Amino acid sequence: MKSITLISDWKLRDPYVAMFKGKIVSVIPDVQIFDISHAIPLYEIEQTAFILQNSYKSFPEGSLHIMLTGTSFSDLDEPILAHVGNHFFLGNDNGIFSSLFGAQKDIQGFQYQRKEGDNEFPFLDKLIQMMKWFFDGEIALHTKPYSSFRRLLTKQISYNEKEKILMGHIAYIDTCCNAVTNIPTSLFIEKNITGKFSTKISSSPYLNITKWYNFYNHKEQDPYLVSSRLGHIEITMYQSHIAILGDIKVGDQVEIRFH
Repeated sequence: MKSITLISDWKLRDPYVAMFKGKIVSVIPDVQIFDISHAIPLYEIEQTAFILQNSYKSFPEGSLHIMLTGTSFSDLDEPILAHVGNHFFLGNDNGIFSSLFGAQKDIQGFQYQRKEGDNEFPFLDKLIQMMKWFFDGEIALHTKPYSSFRRLLTKQISYNEKEKILMGHIAYIDTCCNAVTNIPTSLFIEKNITGKFSTKISSSPYLNITKWYNFYNHKEQDPYLVSSRLGHIEITMYQSHIAILGDIKVGDQVEIRFH
């Protein structure tokens, strides 16, 4: 089965997603297309990487993941296809690849190779051409090796052993206005030895969260931490829009101090 996923900041109010899908199936008629999200805030490369990191493995191995956030649509840009494990990622090298894979050394990349007469060949058409080469097993015949992925300055997770402080940031606000951090649940559990902690968010100094559950607890009336379905620590509150109530935004610093 030929599987393609799409993730973008294009939204669905305009016809552009449907137009792009139509072009794909016109060239590759036996492909299945899955939407991961088209509701990414404009140009939010890191948020795109975070959502894709936590969703792509749900699809069959050999799937091709198309990343369209922040696409410049410039005819001068050459698409990149990267191969990690048995999943494949295609898009413009605007920092998405380094955000997605960090400092991994085993990324195999291929760049569209401009040919004579390609000056007027639109970027999206190049993407579709690379999709066809990929599924036809010809990607290496028409591209050149690529390894100089653009780096973005990203917010990292850190842990101060002396102060017992775990630092991260808000990576995503979901539809229910829960605030998902970039802190893996496994790391939180590893450091939460005594079960006592306090959590501060940089934009909400009045919030001091001291409870956590590994399930959504409808009996808890205060804000609490929960292990989200993405495998990261999430800040939530029963039937309340905690991100709005707490004025929590993507990029806010999260400090968890263990006692």
